[in-house]
Amino acid sequence: MKTFTKIAKIYFSPSSTTRKIVDEIANKFEGTQEEYDLLNVAGGNSPKEFDDDTLVIVGMPIFAGRLPKTASTKLMNFKGENIPAIAVVNYGNINIGDALLELNDILKENGFTIVGTGATVSQHSIVTDVAAGRPDEKDLEKLNEFVEKCREKLDSEEFEDIEVPGNKPYCEYKKVPLAPICDESLCTYCYECVSSCPEEAIPDMDPGQTDADLCSACTACIYTCPEDARYFTGDLFEGMKERFLTNFNQRKESEFYL
Repeated sequence: MKTFTKIAKIYFSPSSTTRKIVDEIANKFEGTQEEYDLLNVAGGNSPKEFDDDTLVIVGMPIFAGRLPKTASTKLMNFKGENIPAIAVVNYGNINIGDALLELNDILKENGFTIVGTGATVSQHSIVTDVAAGRPDEKDLEKLNEFVEKCREKLDSEEFEDIEVPGNKPYCEYKKVPLAPICDESLCTYCYECVSSCPEEAIPDMDPGQTDADLCSACTACIYTCPEDARYFTGDLFEGMKERFLTNFNQRKESEFYL
């Protein structure tokens, strides 16, 4: 059985579901786990090249059919000459768009060998009633089957180019026209939201505010707030919620490619 000294986990996970998928995969392999959290403002800003004894596992969320721009920019700093990688995108039951192709393209351009790749479904981070509670037991069973097939490929050391859905040129970036508000009566000025924001959209001198021009609606500040003081509201949010619940409430399954 192919073994590795190190398991490198690279992820961008504002609501923690993408990290959960990466952890599920990584825990199926022996080796010291190294984490590269691209959500952190300082994370992934320096070039990093991996050693031959490393298996790399990459997880990225999908924002409107693309990888988050901040995350993809940081991901380009990671290099691996023929280093094996398992790559997944994670989305909230809406659509994959070109994100899976984009992720695979970046990794291949940076020298990685893709062992297996796929798109997993998790609870939508903004409209949480869509795909609520996912990944569920069925999702994790399917993920484990995928990991076992990746292990078999690693043992065989037979890797062919994997075709995944997506188009070139990729679809244009679309900014979600939402930004969380803060109930300042609940805010305790713990600054967790400030440190979690990858876009530096929350001023440290006034954490009750959000710069809507900088905000990517990633939801990190919402999920990290211990007082539940941050949330989406307003007509745009309510309209999105109604539209998503009407059009995207039918269960979609994870897709894997080997």
